[in-house]
Amino acid sequence: MTKRKSRPPPDYDDYGYSYFPPSRPIKVEGGIQSRNQRGAFAANWWAKRWLSVLDSYGIGSRLQRGRSYARSGQVLNIDVQPGLVTADVQGSRPKPYAVEIQVNKLPDKEWERVLDTISEQAIFAAQLLDGTMPQEIETAFETADVSLFPTSTRDFVTECSCPDYSNPCKHIAAVYYLLGEQFDRNPFPIFTLRGHTREQVIEALRKRRSASVSETREEGSSIGTVIPAPSLNDQIADFWGSETFNWTAPQFTTPTVENAVLHRLGSPPGDLKKPLESLYRAMTVFVQTKISGNDEGN
Repeated sequence: MTKRKSRPPPDYDDYGYSYFPPSRPIKVEGGIQSRNQRGAFAANWWAKRWLSVLDSYGIGSRLQRGRSYARSGQVLNIDVQPGLVTADVQGSRPKPYAVEIQVNKLPDKEWERVLDTISEQAIFAAQLLDGTMPQEIETAFETADVSLFPTSTRDFVTECSCPDYSNPCKHIAAVYYLLGEQFDRNPFPIFTLRGHTREQVIEALRKRRSASVSETREEGSSIGTVIPAPSLNDQIADFWGSETFNWTAPQFTTPTVENAVLHRLGSPPGDLKKPLESLYRAMTVFVQTKISGNDEGN
């Protein structure tokens, strides 16, 4: 990490050491309030991986103040763009401090290698579409000789307009922690910081999967003649008169454990338990009646 030093000089104590007089931030309303008022800022593995770089600095006091700023709503806004995070943080001075966190974007050729690797695993695309970051996604990046997450301070360039020469300062740390919390809810801005938005990643994966399916079909057609299935319109007149579908009533017995679904999911909130139990019992009788034709549901 580097930080430009176009700032007024700090004060000095009697021993010649620089310091900044202690100050309290101006309280603000409408700032970004951390959901986690104590403990860790992240629960999911990808957010923890993001925060691990900051924690590796070992600058406990500044990180502690950064956590305090994040939890008290001192960060006014955060904007994530490809390779760049900008934010405003309210400190002890009337004008909020401007924070920038620059993250090295992956070159297009590296993204191409990564996307080729990811597209080979259909489960990756399915999980990404579902908003989940597959834990094996790092393996895909490693296979392409690329790192998804920043691994050291060389992957960052940070700047804050505050007078503190320390890097990271508490304002940068506050933004960094809140980013980790946001990544916990939505991992896709991690891709954005590395140069590709969610839409770009998903669209690229869809194109690759579609091309793979087309190639498979072409290879299959070259092996033999594809015989098309008859259309429904050609068979509709004889469809219901066909003896192909012989009805056989399924076997249905009363569950050995009554209301097993409710037991598995746990007690419902409020006063819903008894109505739901009655509903499940009625559904069991109804299904038995329909299948067996026995009005008593036996």
